[in-house]
Amino acid sequence: MEFFGISGGEFFIILIVAVIVLGPEAIISALRGLRKAVDSAKGFSARVREETTADLQGAGLADLDLSALDMRDLDPRQMIREAVHEEMEAWMKQTNALNQKKN
Repeated sequence: MEFFGISGGEFFIILIVAVIVLGPEAIISALRGLRKAVDSAKGFSARVREETTADLQGAGLADLDLSALDMRDLDPRQMIREAVHEEMEAWMKQTNALNQKKN
């Protein structure tokens, strides 16, 4: 299992180096701080989820099914590529039509 691209063995080595550098007392307080940060992030996520659910229910969208939504279709880079491609094709058609009239 990887977490942020770090495997279990790598995490263990990082932990050993941290204990050597920081010392056992400092590593314990650092782990407590990390635990508080994780708990705070989980609490924030839960609050945002509850507020979003309440907002969706208030707007009458609680039964909205987003499972078919493909977020890749909303990629701005892809949208720009498609728009540029469409414009280039339009220019090419116009240019080809003018060239055919000349010949």
